[in-house]
Amino acid sequence: MTRRSRPAARSRRILVVAPNWLGDVVMATPLLDWLDAVRRADGGPALEIALSVRAAWAPLLAGDRRLDALLVTERPGRHDGPRGIAREAARWRAGGYDAVLLGPPSLRAALTAALAGIRVRIGHRGDGRAPLLSHALPRAARGTRHYTREMVDLGVALGEAWDWSAVAPAGDGALATRLATAPERPGDDDGRPLWVLGPGTTFGPAKNWPAGPMAAFMAAAVRGRGVRFVLLGDGGAAGIVAQLREHLPHLRWGGGDARDADVTDRTGQTSLVEAVACIGRAQLYVGNDSGLMHVAAAMGVPTVGLFGSSNPAWTRPGGPAVAVVAADGFACRPCYRRTCNQPVFCLSTIEGEQVLAAAAGVLAAPAGRGNGRAAP
Repeated sequence: MTRRSRPAARSRRILVVAPNWLGDVVMATPLLDWLDAVRRADGGPALEIALSVRAAWAPLLAGDRRLDALLVTERPGRHDGPRGIAREAARWRAGGYDAVLLGPPSLRAALTAALAGIRVRIGHRGDGRAPLLSHALPRAARGTRHYTREMVDLGVALGEAWDWSAVAPAGDGALATRLATAPERPGDDDGRPLWVLGPGTTFGPAKNWPAGPMAAFMAAAVRGRGVRFVLLGDGGAAGIVAQLREHLPHLRWGGGDARDADVTDRTGQTSLVEAVACIGRAQLYVGNDSGLMHVAAAMGVPTVGLFGSSNPAWTRPGGPAVAVVAADGFACRPCYRRTCNQPVFCLSTIEGEQVLAAAAGVLAAPAGRGNGRAAP
């Protein structure tokens, strides 16, 4: 008589729904680390982890070893509107997920999960969606906890629901953002250190460092450190770039991949994959609180982030070599506004010298990649 072995326990299937903004997607990666650590722990549960992410950001997570499946959401596209919600809910239902962790704070995300019939639906309260969640988590005022910790809170709540107390890592441990995409190499073919600058943001001008002090920073870096700049971002940065050209007529400007230029403008001209490849070659990334800032830091590229209307206590970039320069002395900040309504714009008070000093500091740190031409 042949003895049959006991069938292995069925893996529980978890769907993580990534936030909508690029920077928030990056800051949600510690949640993937947390879930992966649970299943790799001695005696850990059998888990399958799937991630639903917008098509625009999917290339960052393609091939990520923490994931068993990647679901691409087409918005704009076939997942827009009421019919799009129904299509996505049907896809989630077909996946047979036991739990869904909702990164987006929207009613739409909770409604989709409820229509999909996923029994365990965990997300933060807000937008009137608490009745649609099986576990509606309170959310403290922005900046009370870092955004990465808020995302890991979703996993902690699932661990409490499924009793992972014996294997779950601490929810308040080190939460470094991490992308599977690795930097290529610092420096550049012509021997000049390459610095990437993100002059704009998608959210609104209240996050943008003005062109005047930005130009002073660039001129000092070119003159004192022999830097070559590449400007990255979407087409919304065109106005700032035009102002930079007016401030810096004495620098050599180029387009495309002009390596003999002091400044190469590639804003609005790259895909996300191309932008990431450029950042991966950089010695340093400098930019406003934006998605590319978080991408650079999570790739391990030394990063200087500039904060005005937003709050570094909530969205500080996570990475091995990071510095933050924030506007000080303004009772109105962080205001989280898209546009400034004050007589003095806080980011206009950040001088180029401050940012250059922060850049020098992060490059000199042990984790920095401070190669290239040294400062005199």
